[in-house]
Amino acid sequence: MYTTSTIAQTDRAACESEIEVLRRERLAYEQEILETDARRHEWQRQAADDLAVQYIMRTQALEAGARVDTLEDTGSSS
Repeated sequence: MYTTSTIAQTDRAACESEIEVLRRERLAYEQEILETDARRHEWQRQAADDLAVQYIMRTQALEAGARVDTLEDTGSSS
């Protein structure tokens, strides 16, 4: 025969078990969000690095073109 105390203990154990399941689900969800954010930040960092390399290469190409133009101007005026 179940007593009120036994029923209360069973209910309490069931509630604690449910709370633990919800905590684990919440932690898994938060971990997923953090991992998604980390991937997004890495993608943004890589995109910024790629853009910086493009600008450096474009600047070097412009500088090289300017040197050629300068040499051509100097050579034609002699």
